[in-house]
Amino acid sequence: MSLVLHELLVCCRALENDKATERKKEADRFRQLIRSPDTVEELDRTSGTRAAKSSKQLTWNAVFRFLQKYLQKETELLQSGKANVSATTQANRQKKMQEISSLVKYFIRCANKRGPRLNCGELLNHVMEVLQSSFSCSAYGEDYSSILLKNILSVRKYWCDITKQQWHNLLDLYCGLFTGSSKAINRVLVSRIIHTVVKGCCLQTEGFSHTLFSFFSRALLNARQERHLAVVEHLISALNVFLRSAAMNCRIRVCRLGEELLPSVLYVWTQMRPSTTLKEEIVEFFNLQLCVHHPKGSKTQDTGAYAEDWVKWQSLLYNLYDALVSEISQIGSRGKYATGSRHIAVKENLMELTAEICHQLFSEDCNLQILEVTQAHLRATQRGSPHGTPSKRRRIELGWEVLRDHLQPHHSDFDIIPWLQITSVLTSKYPSMVPGQELVPLLSVLCQLLGEQRRGDRGPYVLRCLREVARCQATHPERAQSYRAELGRLWGRVWVLALRGVSSPQTEALSLALLSTILQGAFIPIDRELWKLFSGSACKPSDAAALCLAQALLKCSVLKSLGTGWDHAGAVEGVGPPSLKENIMSWLLMKEQSEEAEESSRPHPIICRDFPHNLIPRILVPLTLKDTRAGIMFLLGAKGLENAVMQDQAQVEVKGALSEIESMYLQFSFDEMPSNLMVKVMVSSAGTQLTVVPSLKHKLEQGLLSVADHLLNCYSPDSQSTPPECLVRCSSLLTGVLAGYVSTGLLTEEEACHSQLFLKAKALVQDFSEYISNVKVKMAEDGTMTTLRSVMRLCTQCVKRGVKDSMSSVSCNLFMKIFPARLLTELAEICKLLLNSSCKRGSVGIEEETTDEDWDMTRTQADQQEDIDLFDDGDGPQTSTSKGTHRQNVDPNDTQCGPDAKSLLAEEHLAQQDLAILAGLEFLSLCVSAEFIHGLSFKPVEIRRKLLLLLEQIDCTKPLHLNMYLVLLKKLPAEDTSLAAEDFDSLLRPLADLCSLYRQDQEICAAVLLGLLPSIRSLGRTQDQQNDMRHVQGALLQVVSGFCILGRTGKCTAIVKVALIHCLLALLEADPCCKWAVLTLREEELPVSVILPSHLSDSHHHVRMLAAMTVERLFLEMTPDSLEKRKMLPLKCQQTAFENVYLKAQEGMRVQKNSSPEDLSDETFNRKATLLKSVSVVLCCSPVCEKQSLFALFQSYKENNIEEPLIKKVLGSVSRALGYRSVEGFVSSHLDYLVAEWLGQHGYTLESFPYTLLNHATLKDFYSSSYQVLIPHLVFLDDFKQVKSISTHLGKDWKKLLANCFPKIMVNILPYFAVSGQDAQVAQQREKAHRVYDLLKDSNCLGKPQIDSLIHSNLSDIVVELLMTLYEGAATEEGGRGDLRRFIGELDPAPNPPYFSSYVIKATLDYLSSCHSANLKSLVAILSKTPISIQRILLAVCQKAAEMINAYERHRILLMYHLFVSLLLKEVKDGLGGAWAFVLRDIIYTLIHHINSRPAQLDEVSGRSFSLCCDLLTSVCRTAVQFCDDAVESHLQVIVGTLTAQVTNQLAISQQVLSLLKFLVVESQDKLKSAIQKLEPFPDRPEFRELRAVQHTLKYSTGKFTLRQEIAHFLSVASCDSLPLTRLEGLKDLRRQLHNNKSQIRPLLRECLVDPAESVLVLLVLNLLQLCKLAANHPGGRDILEAAGSCLGELGPVDFSTITLLHGKDQLSARAVSLFPQVEPQWLYIILNCINNALTHHCIEVRQAAVQSLKGILATQAGADFWEIHKDNRDPMLAYLNPFRSTKKKVVGMSEEVSLVARERLESQDLWVPEAGGHKVWLKTLCMVLLDSGGVRSEALLLSRPMCLVKTDFCQRVLPLIIHDILLGDSDGSWRKLLSTHIQDFFTSRARASSRSTTPLPSDSAGESDISNQGPLDKASLRTMLSVINYLRQQQRPLESDSNLCGTVFDAVVLVLVTCVVRCLMLLCWF
Repeated sequence: MSLVLHELLVCCRALENDKATERKKEADRFRQLIRSPDTVEELDRTSGTRAAKSSKQLTWNAVFRFLQKYLQKETELLQSGKANVSATTQANRQKKMQEISSLVKYFIRCANKRGPRLNCGELLNHVMEVLQSSFSCSAYGEDYSSILLKNILSVRKYWCDITKQQWHNLLDLYCGLFTGSSKAINRVLVSRIIHTVVKGCCLQTEGFSHTLFSFFSRALLNARQERHLAVVEHLISALNVFLRSAAMNCRIRVCRLGEELLPSVLYVWTQMRPSTTLKEEIVEFFNLQLCVHHPKGSKTQDTGAYAEDWVKWQSLLYNLYDALVSEISQIGSRGKYATGSRHIAVKENLMELTAEICHQLFSEDCNLQILEVTQAHLRATQRGSPHGTPSKRRRIELGWEVLRDHLQPHHSDFDIIPWLQITSVLTSKYPSMVPGQELVPLLSVLCQLLGEQRRGDRGPYVLRCLREVARCQATHPERAQSYRAELGRLWGRVWVLALRGVSSPQTEALSLALLSTILQGAFIPIDRELWKLFSGSACKPSDAAALCLAQALLKCSVLKSLGTGWDHAGAVEGVGPPSLKENIMSWLLMKEQSEEAEESSRPHPIICRDFPHNLIPRILVPLTLKDTRAGIMFLLGAKGLENAVMQDQAQVEVKGALSEIESMYLQFSFDEMPSNLMVKVMVSSAGTQLTVVPSLKHKLEQGLLSVADHLLNCYSPDSQSTPPECLVRCSSLLTGVLAGYVSTGLLTEEEACHSQLFLKAKALVQDFSEYISNVKVKMAEDGTMTTLRSVMRLCTQCVKRGVKDSMSSVSCNLFMKIFPARLLTELAEICKLLLNSSCKRGSVGIEEETTDEDWDMTRTQADQQEDIDLFDDGDGPQTSTSKGTHRQNVDPNDTQCGPDAKSLLAEEHLAQQDLAILAGLEFLSLCVSAEFIHGLSFKPVEIRRKLLLLLEQIDCTKPLHLNMYLVLLKKLPAEDTSLAAEDFDSLLRPLADLCSLYRQDQEICAAVLLGLLPSIRSLGRTQDQQNDMRHVQGALLQVVSGFCILGRTGKCTAIVKVALIHCLLALLEADPCCKWAVLTLREEELPVSVILPSHLSDSHHHVRMLAAMTVERLFLEMTPDSLEKRKMLPLKCQQTAFENVYLKAQEGMRVQKNSSPEDLSDETFNRKATLLKSVSVVLCCSPVCEKQSLFALFQSYKENNIEEPLIKKVLGSVSRALGYRSVEGFVSSHLDYLVAEWLGQHGYTLESFPYTLLNHATLKDFYSSSYQVLIPHLVFLDDFKQVKSISTHLGKDWKKLLANCFPKIMVNILPYFAVSGQDAQVAQQREKAHRVYDLLKDSNCLGKPQIDSLIHSNLSDIVVELLMTLYEGAATEEGGRGDLRRFIGELDPAPNPPYFSSYVIKATLDYLSSCHSANLKSLVAILSKTPISIQRILLAVCQKAAEMINAYERHRILLMYHLFVSLLLKEVKDGLGGAWAFVLRDIIYTLIHHINSRPAQLDEVSGRSFSLCCDLLTSVCRTAVQFCDDAVESHLQVIVGTLTAQVTNQLAISQQVLSLLKFLVVESQDKLKSAIQKLEPFPDRPEFRELRAVQHTLKYSTGKFTLRQEIAHFLSVASCDSLPLTRLEGLKDLRRQLHNNKSQIRPLLRECLVDPAESVLVLLVLNLLQLCKLAANHPGGRDILEAAGSCLGELGPVDFSTITLLHGKDQLSARAVSLFPQVEPQWLYIILNCINNALTHHCIEVRQAAVQSLKGILATQAGADFWEIHKDNRDPMLAYLNPFRSTKKKVVGMSEEVSLVARERLESQDLWVPEAGGHKVWLKTLCMVLLDSGGVRSEALLLSRPMCLVKTDFCQRVLPLIIHDILLGDSDGSWRKLLSTHIQDFFTSRARASSRSTTPLPSDSAGESDISNQGPLDKASLRTMLSVINYLRQQQRPLESDSNLCGTVFDAVVLVLVTCVVRCLMLLCWF
């Protein structure tokens, strides 16, 4: 021991002397020794090394122990003294106490002056001991509290070393001191310490909330009695800190506390004149409460809001509103009388608070609300007197009218501006709450304000408010629909005023922003004045001006010039005076000014200010294109200007925490709107043909070169007017323009690199390199570092790859290519120099911070960490004790660095040069990630090596080094590059020290974990280098494992656990199957897929919910940059994951034992939310676990007592996410499984099934809707007692119920009879099936005769139900999987039980057929005896497929279809009972519709479905060609046309399709020759070469075609109404023929003029228009429209009179008239043809209606007679309709009641005049009412009612027939009068509508007024009614006496027709 320390030791021991005078003397000597530099140096040395600590050396801690004993001894003596002493003695005692505490304080400051040397635990324990004693607390409490605040809690190391228990003890101690009776310590100091301790508890620990809820409830309830407002300030600030921390876990308690404290806090606000700081804290408290009560503005509990007492909370909101209005008015009053200038606007947080409350209190109907409210905050709040003084009541008004009253122009600026701010916030945040009727008055007031503002300050606020109102209208245009005219007028006025405001510097930016928003909403037409802004001197280029210009270019075409018309494609650019485009380019580049300032030293304005990145190039490049609008739309991408506008990051970060809490609340309550991140609008360049105007491009390039040359001339490193940022901006501008040309395809990247612009950019960067070189010389000069940081941030923005669009990527590449190697090398050197100088600078104020011995030891420890847990606490002080202070840039004497210690990550610890280093490192890190870019001047590998070398001198105790390491950790492993193993080693080497050093600093731990994410993701991209990366994976996994261990042992807070979950997710993305992502936790090795769900039972709710929301990663393989590309994980992984998730979620339902009763409600609700969220996420992402998850949800309802509304919300969100229309539909699709599982659980009964979740009010309702599902299960379970119970509830005979459910009951039994095998389980099921069947055969049940009868009558239904049980996953090895094994996948989920393989189903069908008939060989033969049963089965299966939402289930139904159709095809040769034609056609069209409905991008399931359809279609075609080739000929065009479109870049699919095409066209050309000749040509592509050759040979076998023959060939192809896309290739070929044979068109035109009716050109035009009509209503019909338009374009202008007035004959009606002389057979022929076409429709509802109508019509006598008459005509239609014939005759009747109701409706004018856009509904309704009216006599028309319900085209066809039939049966003329009147009214309304724009019609009656207000009629409706008139005119009048029968209707409207026919025909000219 040194002499100095020996002397100190002697002194310390002397402090224990029994003599007071000796102790005093030694105390003085102790103070002198401690002050001695030698003593301090020796103590630092002995305290700084582990070797010295383990020896008997004297250390700072040892000295402190002596000092503690001294204080204890003195205190005991003072305490033992007499209480009653003189004043002098008392004063001496006080002086003595102060001396003692002063000595302790002095010693602590000396010890910790150079960093924290004293042991934190020991120091804190001593302080606690002193303060816990009442005597010592009164003696030293003030000083010790000061020590605690200034010397302990302000030191970051101590902050982290304080244990959880110590934090909680401190909290208890000071909360007790504050609420207790002791006055020993100043209350302001106590409250300040409480604030600091609360912050420490919130950041460093968990589990203290109950203490603070109780404390704040007591402390702030009586805030009005507090004399010192500083106390209230500290407490409310502490409360806000606590509430932010507790809000996620304890929402209910936070709401309760807020409702309790809000009156007291409001009293402080309104009555106690708080300081500005206190007001800020109070406003934050109010804001917090609104966020917690009303997340995201939700108003009711159903939408996510919550309040403990809704009545009380509503009253508090009214009081708060009243107080805020008073506060705002006071601010205005104070402003009026204040002298001098002052800021008028109210602070933003106060405005947002007021707006939030207005949102809550304003009613939806915008009525004025007048309320009498009790001012609760003025009421006494003492607990003892709940009633207190009488409450004051005030009358308050609120609503939109009140808001507008505050905005009246006569108010002063001080009164108006706050309300303008409130209105802006309100409309911005909640645009949906602004009522439509409020838009006009609100806009009117604002428009008036804008027009009247002169010199006042209100202008900018009015403009902001107008912009938000504009956004509001644009967001919800439907609300403005009724007020469009008035709003348009007002916006026109605003537009003019805003244009005027651009000329004022104060309002320029805001006026431009308003103009941009008006443009975006398209409220008014654009005028020329706007373009003048961007072509003159009205305003200069600015951020706002550029955005406004971009919006204008997006919304409308550019004028050619300001003096002429619009720009057009034929205009010659660059000739004559400058065009507007040239003027805009000149304005942007400020060409005029630059010419005048050629010799000036100032650069162009465009490069002197910051614009959104690449916005100017995105404007300039489109200006050089012919189609500017298309160009800018392409360059801006799908999101338009959203990509270009930079967000205010600071504002986002501030509001981020609260926003996350609000989003989480809505997740907890399942009110969060589903995310639409997965819906992406793709903007493809494939169809975009952009053409550049060379002259404009040349002028742009010259302008840019001029800008660059001028900058090069005027730039010098010493110039103040040309900062280096200009060089970067100009280079970015040049490369951005080149990138625009590259991304539009007008240049290649290689061409861009050789352009003049690129070379000029390189010259600019050379000057920039000189600037970087000069920085090394001028590092010490003022401003150098600030400029360097600014420049580096600008460069970083230019090389960042944040936005995923082509232009940004190309721009980034080009920008990096201009950098010379010298620039980056010197920049790396500068960073190294600055880092070294920072180290020296940082060590100046710290004496002997780290010894060499200690450094060596620490590095040795780091090297040994591979075998040691990085997070092992060890013994004694941590390694960080020897590392010195964490506040190197702060004066150690400045103890006011708090009150809490700032994190080392805080920017306050960094000097300007430190920030410059970090900015430079980030830029360099991004540059070195560009290895994939070819043509770089620098070597990224070398720069990376230089950066990694910086880590060799890293000292993580220094803030700069720590931040530097985190920057490199995040940026070096970039997305586009993969680091080598050696680079990873260098990068991860400091992690060991870092984790060991900061394991207790929660903020740094979270930052480190988040910093690891890029490295983990990088490992996921190096799957091919797994062996090289083993040790890198191990290093990362070791760190993550360490944090998992800390989390399990309770040493991590939620912030670290959340970061840890992000790491786990990244590991799952990198290694979805956890091949290497395995963590070692102590002795246990667990894959990440097991560790992630373990967080579902975490103690913190945020952690649990985050885990719950991300469990989808356990089922899906996905990457962060392309979340839409999902791939299912293997079955075993998913099943294991579900078990883990559900197990841990149920484990999380157990509330912790140490939870307080007050926390129980929060804990229970939160844990239920976690369970529900985790199960719902699995439901949405895993089809294979969908049923289990749904059952888990139902089970949790019973087992976990989860509230019904909450589960309904979950089911609602899940069903919407999965595409179901309702919860009932979703649950019903799984009901069989749910019931089977429910009944299989021990103790579960059918009565206890949660049927209310299916929205059934009673058990009877449930039984009534679901007995078809329930009874078959119960029968197979032999539970006939429950069956009888159901029948009792329903009031039905139980045997009848069995009969109703018979097909499904048989499906549970028959397969077990048919299946063979000796398996024990199969034998058991067979025995059970026999037992149940025997019970059913019993005479007391159904009985054998009834069972036989039911089997016979329900055979088709039994077959359908049997097919529905197909599941190839159920196949055993013995049975095999049959023919369908090619189409099944591992992840096909099991269907509802029971389910069987195709092998079992075939065996069952064979068994059924053998039981049914011994003579017939197969079941199909039995079904063929009644062919309609085959149709029923096919339709039923198709219906199931159409109804199915789930892709896997739809595929399973296609497998059933394949199975049944395969059975049918085997029997086709026998005719299928005469149904062969129908069956083949039905199968072909069904398959074609499935093929056409496939998604554009096939996933795994849809790919298998497509393959299955192709396979089955191949089988059908081969069978048909073999046995009945004429069946294929009829449909060959449709088959080939459909298949041709499916040959895409997906190889497997294309091969399958081509194989079938080759069979049909090449192999079958002999049999199908005539059909192949009529085919459309195949595409001219290599894969179709052989097919084209065969078709071409057959088509032109008789010689080359003329153009007339080509057109005739095109017209000969019959179009299928439901499949117009099959004509696409024919249209393309026709266009080619028309183009190549223009000379042959002339004679065809002459023929057209001579005889238009027989002209082939006229027929072609009509045919093309008909195709367009079909395609317009068909999905994907755009290609047909374009192709038909091209053909019409080749023909040239068409004579409208020829086409319009030429009535094309209705071929169907003409053929009907030619075949049948009588009217009724004609009608039957027309109706049956329409129905026959409908049988092939893609919509299953149409096919069902067609079948229903057809069966009815053919069962009537008229149908039978028609069949007999028509069968000799050999119409193929009869072959298709044959299965629907019936021997039973049907009589059609209509009830009198229906007829009367329908007759009454016919009298209504609304029925006859359609609403705008409502043609389809109108036509269907009209037909239905006419059919139900009793006037129709024809059975065929009456039975076609189902078709009228579903198909508008059918209604169009039969409406004339219906009216004709009514008139034929009109004996008394009443129908004639009715129809005549209403049809006349129809045309009258048409005439009024068409003439309204020119001549106003007088309204002389109420009826006519109603008609005229209907708006313009739909053209389709007009066409329909004209067709009725036309049809009636063509009919013969049967009797002379009734000569006016049909003519009356026409004659009655003929005069009206004369007045409007011209207008009508003009409307219909093309259709």
